[in-house]
Amino acid sequence: MVQQNKSKYINIIIPIIIVFVSTTGWYSLDYIGMKMFWAGFFILSFTYAFFILWNYKDNIKIKDIVTNKYNLLIGGYGLWLTISYLYNYQSRNTLLYVFKIWFMLGFYIVLTQIYIQNISKEEKRQLILNVSKYIFILGIFNSIVGLYQFTTLSNKIFGVIITDWYPYNPAAMYGNVNGFGTYLFISIICGATLFINNLNNNKNKYILFGLVFQGYMLYLTVARTSIVSLFGYFIFTLIILGIKNKNLLKNIFSTRNVIVFLVCNVIMFSIIKMPQYRGYINKLFKTTPSTESRTADELLKEKNSKGLNYRDLIWKAVARDYDEYILLGDGLKYNIIDKIDVVNVISERSKGVDRISYHNTLVRYFASNGMFGLVLFLALYFAIPLTLFINMMKRREIDIESSIVIILLAVIFMYMQMEEVYIGEIGFMPIIANMVLGYGSALLKKKQR
Repeated sequence: MVQQNKSKYINIIIPIIIVFVSTTGWYSLDYIGMKMFWAGFFILSFTYAFFILWNYKDNIKIKDIVTNKYNLLIGGYGLWLTISYLYNYQSRNTLLYVFKIWFMLGFYIVLTQIYIQNISKEEKRQLILNVSKYIFILGIFNSIVGLYQFTTLSNKIFGVIITDWYPYNPAAMYGNVNGFGTYLFISIICGATLFINNLNNNKNKYILFGLVFQGYMLYLTVARTSIVSLFGYFIFTLIILGIKNKNLLKNIFSTRNVIVFLVCNVIMFSIIKMPQYRGYINKLFKTTPSTESRTADELLKEKNSKGLNYRDLIWKAVARDYDEYILLGDGLKYNIIDKIDVVNVISERSKGVDRISYHNTLVRYFASNGMFGLVLFLALYFAIPLTLFINMMKRREIDIESSIVIILLAVIFMYMQMEEVYIGEIGFMPIIANMVLGYGSALLKKKQR
């Protein structure tokens, strides 16, 4: 009981941090400002660190942490990134960025590693369920707002205009299809976790409806990277369950669950396929809906017509001038901006910016930190899934815990091919990636004993 009390608050603060740094949280910046956001993030982070270090101080051995092979790799990775950014030094912002890299590595990989090493199997289960619950509930809220925007063709809620983006797309709340799509991608994974944990609970039908609901919202965003990555997650997971636990797989696809699933799909399909009712609520209350309306099919057709959506122009520009980046990269200079037409390649809103997204994590590492920085990142990222996989092969036994970590890292890497998940930055996906790496590195340590 004492041990569980130690982890109780940590298991609550972790999902709060994840939700806080999600794209939804960015909209609060309009009201609280960037300084308050940073203050909130650091307060949460130091609270997280305090609980871990205070509760498990008797079990923490500095020598073990420093000599841990994976932590040595983290140290080498951080050191090279420091050298790369300082070589391309621009201003005090460079120093702040280097600090942020070490902060993220220490707090969200190493501390997570320490925490996972010191808690029981049941406490880890509670951690996963708590994280899943918080993320999934916010996903439901976001989806309700998104569906409201999609059906009413309005961004005004209770008299407040939440965004100036196109209301016919449910991603209007985020002002970016990839932001909303990314959140739903993770939220649906969390919902699936809750669903499996509550298979014998009658209330599970509500979780299943939430999954279907968010699935349709993800489709409406036409965030293809998130859709493909999520599809990959379910394929990998079903394969593992089919091999390891066929009874669980049968319970998931029980007659009751299949019927509920079909009913939920009929409900959602009916809603998004009745465009003649869109904007009706606004007309009823004599308010003016958007004059522009597009169906889900039109949104998807438009997105597919763009192919890579000009992202390949960024990648080709970096590849063309590879010798400029290959040694130490260009740090935070983002010289790529001078080599592409930012307005046409990105958007009108990006006019005059000094940074852009490379829309590919590997390209970002190469451009910012050189070839060695890219190699170190790949080593840091793949050391965990490869080692866990080899360990399972040696034991000739599939370990569900290790498999989940491998699958999560695999689908996040899939996602990385079209978006940036830079380990040293603050954001929804980087925080999740860091914590999965921290969790996975704790499993490596366990296997070493």
